[in-house]
Amino acid sequence: MSFNKYMLNKINERHESGLYRELSIYPTSSVDFSSNDYLGIAKSNSTGSTGSRLISGNSKKIVNLENTFSKLVGSEASLFFSSGYQANVGLIPALSDRDTVIFYDELIHASLRDGIRLSLASSFSFRHNDLGHLESRLSNSNGKKIIIAEAVYSMDGDSPCVDSLIDLCNRYGAELIIDEAHSFGISGVKGLGLVADKQLSSQILATVYPLGKAVGSSGCFIAGSKILREYLINFCRSFIYSTAPSLSIVKEVGSQLNELIFLENRNKVIENKNYFLERIKAKNILTGQNSAIVSVQYGDSKSLKNIESLLFDNGIVVKAILYPTVAKGTERLRICFHTFNSKKEIDLLLNILNQDN
Repeated sequence: MSFNKYMLNKINERHESGLYRELSIYPTSSVDFSSNDYLGIAKSNSTGSTGSRLISGNSKKIVNLENTFSKLVGSEASLFFSSGYQANVGLIPALSDRDTVIFYDELIHASLRDGIRLSLASSFSFRHNDLGHLESRLSNSNGKKIIIAEAVYSMDGDSPCVDSLIDLCNRYGAELIIDEAHSFGISGVKGLGLVADKQLSSQILATVYPLGKAVGSSGCFIAGSKILREYLINFCRSFIYSTAPSLSIVKEVGSQLNELIFLENRNKVIENKNYFLERIKAKNILTGQNSAIVSVQYGDSKSLKNIESLLFDNGIVVKAILYPTVAKGTERLRICFHTFNSKKEIDLLLNILNQDN
């Protein structure tokens, strides 16, 4: 059974049982005996959402923001969450049951791992970006299959071949979830991430767009089909039982997305990264073409902490990433490049790191 058919069947069951949920928008002139705004503070300053979106927290502004975002990334629909963590820990359990098998890249984010743990599905990791290993896992599995990957991995800075993942999905009857946390705003011609850049939204079950990185805001969109949106409204517990984002957040996200669309110096991030890569002496470098992230591996926590302290003493903030965030022996400095980093700043960073090598 396809996931679309599965979701439609579950939605129809809700209709037939009288338990179907849908979002409503009430006139501001309505007498309120429903919201959680007990002291009237949200009503007086017009910023608080007053409740979950299924009770009193829905608004035209949120719906309009979702519609705008869907058009931006080329998806049929989207649903807004307060954070990427909230989205991931709700999305995966909502789509899974005991007949589901999840295959996930071993380096996916903790929020995706927690979503898997909260689900009823069986789950198997595959070696990082190793599609041969993934295929061997898929070929030995029955049931509904979901593959979970990231467009850019937060610690290594590299990317999977999304086209190849889709090909595996088609061959083995699987569905794909892609998290664009570290690619949205950076990757692709317009900075809209790998899925939108390749116009692949219709071939992917769900694309997750957290906004706390390049967009400089908060919140998260899950983009996909209209059926997916309707399904999540009915079955995603982290959406159903959470207070809606405040209207101030909704306004900020709209403003930041508009700034992102017209940003002219986006390429400066990759230029700065490449300037660094051309001059760094260390050989144990991890990065990818589509990311702002460069990791310099040390494998020795003591030396790594000493370098972190030396950089800090020279006015440079770079964090040491230690086990268990990364595997033992792969401890690293995680360097993130920005449009605002100057060549002088990068040279200072290089001078200190190159002295160590």
